[in-house]
Amino acid sequence: MKVKFLKLKNWLLVSVMGALGLSGCQCHKKAAQTEPESESIEVRDRGEVRLMYGVPTMNFQVYGKITDAAGKPVRGIKVNMLERGMELQGTELQGDPERVKEFLESTAATTDRKGRFVVQNTSTPQERVRLLVRDVDGTDNGSLKDRLIEVEVTPADVDRTNAGGWNQGTFNKELRIELENK
Repeated sequence: MKVKFLKLKNWLLVSVMGALGLSGCQCHKKAAQTEPESESIEVRDRGEVRLMYGVPTMNFQVYGKITDAAGKPVRGIKVNMLERGMELQGTELQGDPERVKEFLESTAATTDRKGRFVVQNTSTPQERVRLLVRDVDGTDNGSLKDRLIEVEVTPADVDRTNAGGWNQGTFNKELRIELENK
């Protein structure tokens, strides 16, 4: 009788602990998106974001305008927010060519006719965000040099209004980027 009671007690404890532990884990299907100023701006996020239980996260959004050396807005520029640990040689991503190509195509935001862009990502908090800015349309908008831009994440740029639990808030930063001619 005592053995049956102990087995039942252990089974109940394991069931309750398992239910509590598993209910705390979540899989968010989409990163939170902020509406862009205009529907003509293409917004690309990272799609499905998997969050592990107990890992701090932060939403990152960088937006702004890209101009040429004369100050004119440039249409058709690709902007990627690089993930932590991505290695660059100059402005070229290192790694498996197919994976690099897929990442660059699936995460790029393209500037509109006014040179505006919005890029977003959700990941663990970091000290800086890196943007890869590329002129991929040939000579349609002139021939411009690609750039790697590092943006410092400062407490003043983090909105903690919706922070709570493991969410550390949203980093918002507006940039004006000037590209040089090749």
